[in-house]
Parts: sequence; structure tokens; C-alpha cells
Amino acid sequence: MSINILMPSLSPTMTEGILQKWLVKVGDQVKAGDILAEIETDKATMEIEAVDEGKITDIIVKAGTKGVAVNSIIAVLNNSEKDVKNIIKTDIQENKFKIKDKKVKMVEKKLVDTNDSLISQKKSITKKNIDIIASPLANKIAKIKNINLNSLTGTGPAGRIIKRDIEKLDRQDHPLISSAKYEIFEPSSIRKIIAERTTQTINTVPHFYLKIESEVDKLIILRNKINAQSLDNKVSINDLLVKALAIAQNENPQTNVSWFKGKIIQYSSVDVSIAVALKQGLITPIVKNADSKGLLELSKEIKILVKKAKEGKLVPEEYQGGTISLSNLGMYGISEFTAIINPPQSSILSVGSIQKTTKVNENKIEIVNILKSTLSADHRVLDGAVAAKLLKDFHDIIENPFDLWLQSKDMEVI
Repeated sequence: MSINILMPSLSPTMTEGILQKWLVKVGDQVKAGDILAEIETDKATMEIEAVDEGKITDIIVKAGTKGVAVNSIIAVLNNSEKDVKNIIKTDIQENKFKIKDKKVKMVEKKLVDTNDSLISQKKSITKKNIDIIASPLANKIAKIKNINLNSLTGTGPAGRIIKRDIEKLDRQDHPLISSAKYEIFEPSSIRKIIAERTTQTINTVPHFYLKIESEVDKLIILRNKINAQSLDNKVSINDLLVKALAIAQNENPQTNVSWFKGKIIQYSSVDVSIAVALKQGLITPIVKNADSKGLLELSKEIKILVKKAKEGKLVPEEYQGGTISLSNLGMYGISEFTAIINPPQSSILSVGSIQKTTKVNENKIEIVNILKSTLSADHRVLDGAVAAKLLKDFHDIIENPFDLWLQSKDMEVI
């Protein structure tokens, strides 16, 4: 009996995917657990495993095929001659309908073309004896660009065709760009999802923004001391910020919520999503229970997640969910910015680069390191004071990072 291998749904947002590569061929014998192919989803490239045992008799979808619908047949195990005949019979029946449908469409197209032709002839006859009035500049541009002035309607005096009429034609045929040379290409699956979700989020989630500046000299000193003792694993400022944000949210459970279909979801764990930039778009791997993990453990986990994200090897449970996000553009020299909330979360913290500035302390001018942070919050579930308390606690932790060290069980005495 033949067994169909279907295109799997590897994430809640996945409706179709790209079958990147087959790792088996027709004639191969497979058993449950064997890797069959690589599928590119809306977030990552993943491997699919065989569920049943048998012989690959048919590969329906070729490697490299885009837009393969979820639950469609991509291959068949143990296909018998009888099954082949049934498939052929079904295909013939489907093709009959396709041919019939094609004939109907051809007749419809012929009628439309005939109608268009009559309209075109009528226009031609109407315009035949009418002189085209155009400005000298419009005539010159039309000749250079090989534009038929008969196809234009003038907006100048007495219907005169002028320069802007030709520019309007250009704008209709081409995207609004400043360069005459450009390339149009198909966006990646990740980019399509980002476009859809960010547009939906910014239009449906009422954002408000809170900003704060923090002196992080002590945070830098702590990082340097940790790294002086740890030879194998160096802790980054971003690792410390993730831990600080996790502690702050743990101290403010009323911010650990989501709005979903008119209900409020309260979470019991603190799972911090980290924005990672890829060539094809953005992905947010999650550090789960980040508030309870030591700094060294957290730092190692972040490095593994970032590496897997860049290699396209994250599994859905490693990037779906999360209770709050951290987006850091400091490495690009950005001093501050505001980010769009990553649903279903209710807040995202964006941080910029650490910058030196001057400060007056007891009538003395000092140079201090400043970090600017912006919290984007969902007003459906978070009020200003609640979100402000979360940001203030984060600020206090990174200004006096004793709690970062104290709550990290893998830290030595420093």
C-alpha cells in the first residue's frame, strides 16, 4: 500500500514553504527517523524526517520548488503499479477539466481581445484627424524614450501634452525610485512574513514609548572582571542586558502578559527573545527562563542560538513565543531607536550604543558611559506607570549591577 509524504507545517504561520533539497532519491529504502529533505519555512531551514518505513518510489515535488502548500504530496513510499494507474487516471481527469477550462478562458480572452480591438480602432479613428499638440520639450523626451504621444492625454493649456504628462507615464510603469537602473527580485520567506506581521502589528497594536538614559560604567567594570576570570566564555554587554531585562520582568509580573482575542494571558516564566539580523530578514531566538540562569550559562546559550539562527537551523520552539524582546543596534553605532512590538508579546526594549558624555558631579566634570534605552509597550495590556516601572527597574539594575552577579549561581567571587 502506498504512503504519501506530505509537506509538513513546521510553524503556526506557515502556509507554504520551499523544498530546498532532497536527501534521498527514488529507489532508496528509508525507515522512521531518516532525514528525507530540507524545507525552508518562513523562519528557518529545517529537516523533515520519515514517519513510516518503505521504499521511495516517487518524488512528486522537485528540489528548489517554491510555494509548496502545507499538506500537499511531495513524495510517495511503496507506490504500486495499480496506484500509478490510479494517479495517471486522476491526472487525465484533472487535465480534461483543465483543458475544458482552458478552452473557456481562450474564448473569453478572444471576446475581450475583440472588444479591446474595436475600442482601439474607435480611438484610432477619433484621433486620426486630430493633430497632436505637445510642447517642444515633451516632443523631445518622447522621441528619446520612444513614447507614442497618441497614447497620452495632455494636461497643459488646450489639452497640450507637456513634460509632466510623460513623467506621469514613467511613474505608472516603474516604482518610485531615484535611480534609472534597478533590479526587482522576489523577497525571502522571512522577509514576506516580516512585512505582513510588522504592517499588521503597527496598525492593530496601540504602541506607546518610554525612554531612559543609564550610566553603565559599573556594568562595564563587571563585564571586564567576569571576562578576566573566564578564559573559555567571554560575556558581552548584550548578555548582561538580557539578564537585567529578565530580572526586571520577573520583578514586574504584571508586564509578563499578552493580549489575545479580547483576553489577557499571564505568563509564569520569563523568556527573552533576542533580535538577530540575517541577510534574508530578522529572527528572534528565545532564551527561556532567562531570569533563573547564570550569566555564563546564559551567554553560552545565546551564542548557540545566534549561530543556529545564522545557519538556518533553529527549530520552531526556539523562536516562537517569548514574553519580551531585546533589540540591540549598538554594534552599528546607533545611539537610540524605537522598535515594533513582536506579537504576541506586549513589549520590546531597544538599546543603542554606549557613548561617552560629560556629567557634573559635586562641581566636578566627569566623563561617564551612557546607554539609551526605549521601551515600546502595548497599551491594551500595559499602562504607562506599569511599563515605566519595568524600564526603571532595568535602569537601576544596569546602573548598579550587583543583582546581576548575585542572581548568577555560576559566578565566582569577584
